[in-house]
Amino acid sequence: MNSKDFFNLAQESLDAGKAMVSFRLPGKEAVQLLLQTSKDSFRIKDFSENGFVFSPFNTENNPLFIPENESIKTVLPFFDSSKFQLNSSEGLSENLDSKAKLAHISLVKLGIETINKTTLQKVVLSRKELQKPTISASEIFRNLLSLYPNAFVYIWFHPETGVWIGATPETLLKTERTKFSTMALAGTRKLQDFSENDWTNKEIVEQKIVTDSIISKLKELGYSSESLKVSETYTSEAGSLLHLRTDISGTINNGSAEIGAIIKALHPTPAICGLPTDKAYSFIIEHEKYDREFYSGYLGPLNMTTEIKRSSRTRNQENQAYSSIRKDSYIFVNLRCLKYKKGEVAIYVGGGITKDSEASAEWEETVNKTRTMKAAL
Repeated sequence: MNSKDFFNLAQESLDAGKAMVSFRLPGKEAVQLLLQTSKDSFRIKDFSENGFVFSPFNTENNPLFIPENESIKTVLPFFDSSKFQLNSSEGLSENLDSKAKLAHISLVKLGIETINKTTLQKVVLSRKELQKPTISASEIFRNLLSLYPNAFVYIWFHPETGVWIGATPETLLKTERTKFSTMALAGTRKLQDFSENDWTNKEIVEQKIVTDSIISKLKELGYSSESLKVSETYTSEAGSLLHLRTDISGTINNGSAEIGAIIKALHPTPAICGLPTDKAYSFIIEHEKYDREFYSGYLGPLNMTTEIKRSSRTRNQENQAYSSIRKDSYIFVNLRCLKYKKGEVAIYVGGGITKDSEASAEWEETVNKTRTMKAAL
């Protein structure tokens, strides 16, 4: 199947009204499409399921799920982004509407005030911005594939959720055989004219809060300091933005039950909620004044069949023929995303607030983050 036929199939799947998802893993070339064959609605029960999970920020309901064994699976082996010319973003509004700006700055100031007066250490505050796209949902997805080769790029449709599209840089949980890994990602800067020494104390502290919280939650599950591998903190590039990142990994001893326990323990992370989690979550629900829906939830292939092949570039023909089948999971935090309706998209963005935050700078950070999605519209 060529690229044009693949994206036509993706659009036809959206038009058919059945649950579907198409996605590409970070740094990979293959784009996968899962088209659910029935109109039933499936939800995760215990994380032993095989397929694609899509969870909201709200933790009260079991996440939606497209089962691998109830779907037609199609793979585009190689996505050649050079064939596609991205549309100019000229004409898209920066939407720097004064009411929206004042409302977000006011919210951030309330967050800082609450942090200074209570035990709240960090809270992630977000907003949504409306735009009018001139292209289809599948074209936005295709553009994101071209723009962000190192992000998890997806398009999801379900009758209960509508269409969501995104390119997220943040892994919640990755499993390969008996190994798992996650990351602590926080702090945001524009790539242009950035020096490694430009990270502020606010950004360094914010990222350390996320790292310490993840390690603490994993220790509550029984992992010891010796069993966890924690990297040095480093600068990570995600499209036109930079973040501070720490990688954390360990060993899975109890299969899918352990995978489910880790996901439940980590979500929502301090990177998209705050710390302490319960206080930050309550502040968000009370003060953000809108429903995040699936923004800052999690999504990705869960225990899905993965065929591992040796590189086709090798000269050894015997190695080329070698392959193995595994059941791996790649679960991501749903950042840099939008909800698509014909004639309108809602772009979701947010930022971490600590005692050292400056309200106007936090507004500018959200403006910078909207450009990730606007570049694909």
